[in-house]
Amino acid sequence: MSTRKARITIGCLTSVLAGGSLLALTLRSASAQSQPPDAADEGILYAPSADDPAGADPTEAAPDPVVLPPIQWRSSVGLEPRPAMPMPPDDVVAELDRLAQHPDVRHVVVQFDSPVTEGQRQALAQAGLTLLAYLGENAFFAAFSANGVDTDAVRADRALVLVEPIRTDWKLHPLLLGPQPPEHAVVGATWERGPIVAAYILFHPDVALDDGAAIVPLHGGVVRDWLETVNGLVIELPAASVASLAADDSVQWIEPALPRFSEWNDSNRARIGANTAQAAPYNLTGAGVTVLVYDGGTARATHQDFGGRLFVRDSSGLSGHATHVSGTVGGSGAASGGLRRGMAPGVTIQSYGFQYDGTGIFLYNNPGDLQADYNQAINTFGADISNNSIGTNTETNGFDCSIQGDYGVTDQLIDNIVRGSLGAPFRIVWADGNERQGSRCDVEGFGDYYSTAPPATAKNHITVGALNSNNDTMTSFSSWGPTDDGRMKPDVSSAGCQSDGDFGVTSCYSGSDTQYASLCGTSMASPTVCGASALLMQDHRAQFGGADMRNSTLKILLAHTAVDLGNAGPDYQFGYGSVRIVPAIDFMRTGNFQENSVGQGGTVSYTVSVAAGTSQLKVTLAWDDYPGTPNVVPSLINDLDVVVRDPGGTQAFPWTLNPSSPGSAAVRTTRNSRDNIEQVLLSNPVAGTWTVDVVGFNVPQGPQPFSICASPNLSTGGPCNPPAAPTGVVASDGTSCTAVTVSWNASAGASSYEIWRNTVNDGGTATQIGTDTASPFTDGTVTPGTTYFYWVTATSSCGTSALSASDSGFADNSVPAAPTGVTASDGAFCDRVQVTWNAVSGATGYQIWRNTVNNSATATQIGTAAASPFDDTTAVAGTTYFYWVRATGACGTSAFSASDSGSRASGSAPSAPSRVKATDGQCNVTTVTWRGVSGATSYEVWRATSNNSAQGVLIGTSTTTSFQDTTGAFGQFYWYWVKARNACGTSGFSNGNRGHRVSCP
Repeated sequence: MSTRKARITIGCLTSVLAGGSLLALTLRSASAQSQPPDAADEGILYAPSADDPAGADPTEAAPDPVVLPPIQWRSSVGLEPRPAMPMPPDDVVAELDRLAQHPDVRHVVVQFDSPVTEGQRQALAQAGLTLLAYLGENAFFAAFSANGVDTDAVRADRALVLVEPIRTDWKLHPLLLGPQPPEHAVVGATWERGPIVAAYILFHPDVALDDGAAIVPLHGGVVRDWLETVNGLVIELPAASVASLAADDSVQWIEPALPRFSEWNDSNRARIGANTAQAAPYNLTGAGVTVLVYDGGTARATHQDFGGRLFVRDSSGLSGHATHVSGTVGGSGAASGGLRRGMAPGVTIQSYGFQYDGTGIFLYNNPGDLQADYNQAINTFGADISNNSIGTNTETNGFDCSIQGDYGVTDQLIDNIVRGSLGAPFRIVWADGNERQGSRCDVEGFGDYYSTAPPATAKNHITVGALNSNNDTMTSFSSWGPTDDGRMKPDVSSAGCQSDGDFGVTSCYSGSDTQYASLCGTSMASPTVCGASALLMQDHRAQFGGADMRNSTLKILLAHTAVDLGNAGPDYQFGYGSVRIVPAIDFMRTGNFQENSVGQGGTVSYTVSVAAGTSQLKVTLAWDDYPGTPNVVPSLINDLDVVVRDPGGTQAFPWTLNPSSPGSAAVRTTRNSRDNIEQVLLSNPVAGTWTVDVVGFNVPQGPQPFSICASPNLSTGGPCNPPAAPTGVVASDGTSCTAVTVSWNASAGASSYEIWRNTVNDGGTATQIGTDTASPFTDGTVTPGTTYFYWVTATSSCGTSALSASDSGFADNSVPAAPTGVTASDGAFCDRVQVTWNAVSGATGYQIWRNTVNNSATATQIGTAAASPFDDTTAVAGTTYFYWVRATGACGTSAFSASDSGSRASGSAPSAPSRVKATDGQCNVTTVTWRGVSGATSYEVWRATSNNSAQGVLIGTSTTTSFQDTTGAFGQFYWYWVKARNACGTSGFSNGNRGHRVSCP
């Protein structure tokens, strides 16, 4: 130990490691160069004396040491926080040198006294010290370069104030620190090594996953699946080997596998507003949107409500729950006359179920299946959004209650998928769970709060709580937040049950192609929101084009327009409230939302123009955060702030909740440092221009994309300007006989549009003919055949744009031409007169007229046809008729065609043939002969294996009095009959005769 440092003994705490050994938890700073890497457990804090290099006078009172904020390790939850002293630059370098001398050490913990900029990160990486996973409190896991560390360059970063080795217990989930692993993760046992535990292991990001996998067998483990998107594995190994595997330098984290996933268990359309969104003028069905439904099994694809739009993509097995969920998302209601249709009856559904691999039966959740199914659904079948009514059911299944609120590897994987780890950003909706069905897990002292279980505890997906659809009241089962790190769950809520009527959500079920069932659960609320979101996505594509909205944009649109329930503002029961999809659509169409990104210390500025008398100002911000680090309790990585200031510069703070008093109402007194969704809400805001800044308060893994929206409007920085003139104005050319449809591209920030018209291409003399909140506009005041010119302007609270470019359009006044080539049959048929004609361009149908004299003025319409020919079966035999045809179109009906006369032949069907005979034993063929019938034009030959013509099958026709049957089985006796036919009909059966054929060389 260096004599230049004063000793201060702090004491120690203890934590139990797997296998029963004790490990001291201590307060420490820099170590002497001679100490081994794990000397952190010595329990001593070194405080250098700046005034006395030889050491401080022990008789003098030492000043209070400056300590760093403690890293909140998961293994130390519930224990006294472990602070540390900042280290001088020389000590930082000395500790780096000391640790780098150990060949088995490449990874360390480093901590800074302020947020790290991208420039710092790059400079340290060039110096041989790469920052890896963020640990909160400006701390990181870091890796030494294989080429060593440039200590002079590191010393130059004065913000780096702590370097220390990584303790094994910091890498282990608390459930693996006790003497026994959790029961749900035990998959077997061996005589020699005790229980075998299923676990998820993460390797540091700089470790190749193949190299990590090679380490597992060295500790008696086997690899069960690969989690490439998070650099992890699903493994099984002896519980006694967990600590030794965790001690390997390449390992970042090990946690017990989650329990095996199971399923969370017409008025919801009305409650969320899907009925309105499906009807005019919205007419949304979700068409063009593909939904991945990941559930406990797969849906019944043949159910009538899916109409060929649902595809089963794995062999996890038929599930009534999955069928119900899929029906809620996108059933058409075909089996119920539309009554039981889902939220988006035009979507395509890709149905997947939780599945086990071929190496054995998983009794626990395998996130590798989730990763594989999502990858295929997104990259092979084009999924755009997913629903997940699935989870661990911790309360009812008797699993360890400490799982509730956890953030682990599966959550990390989900957050990564949302951010685009499988190719592009993706939208995920997840049921918040039904963990309030019992009280066994009410262990935190807050009753039903803290009951959200993983993976509903992930940050980026949209978690949905369940309400009663008839009155928006809270159900008795829906899980409540917060998570263990205080984050709000659920994000929003929706209909998942009903306290009257059918006492549930009625949707498709798997018992038959027409079955329905009524179920309750967040499993029903989640697909309600997912299906409604598909409508929103469809409309976003129609209004704005380009890339689909980010998951964070979908989240803010739902939260911003939800109906606030429970306490004022967001809360741990309802989230931001009950989703309303029509207000979300209407708000989205205003364009008052933005997607952007911000880095460490950066600011992106917007303005909101508030007119006098405005009742409310609301700003909502969300971001799909970088996946959390499971080793530590705070899961938030990139911490953004929405900073809203009134025209005088006074800040309005976002809502924040207190996890120590989860039933208390949200307050607006400070910044939100927990959640990756924030909202500022003010009633009766002062008039003027408000500033809205998105600030990168601490962005260790940046830049961070975000989504922001505001009402009454949102403008990008600077003064309030009118929206830009609309582009892409198109007026329809003759697509209607009574109106012209005008469409345009939305202008950002516009709340409404004015439509202008003129008969000449002169905007200066144009007349405003109407307004609309969104494209398109229908002009029903036109004169058909007249060409008009149209312009559109965009309006917001900041003013009105200039006129757009013009486009001309007209309503069609043309009618189809009269058909030509009309011909009526002359005695060709005994049962009808057939009328034919040439098709007419633009015709949608035809009228057929008839008279007994050649005078169309007194003719009678006798029928219609979509196309030629038309059969007049009402004609009287022997009477001559005159026929005319008129073509119909969208804009009217043509004149009469030229006429043609025709008649129906007199006569009757022929009599049945006689003397039918079939050969017996003829080589390769049976020849059937009969006596011809007067008036017959052809004959039908029928066959059966018994002497019963009612069982006969038509096997051929002939225009002569014989027929050769080459299709009968050799040696099989058949009975044969013959029918005669002509234009007037077909006779009855002839007498029967038996025959057969034999095989000859």
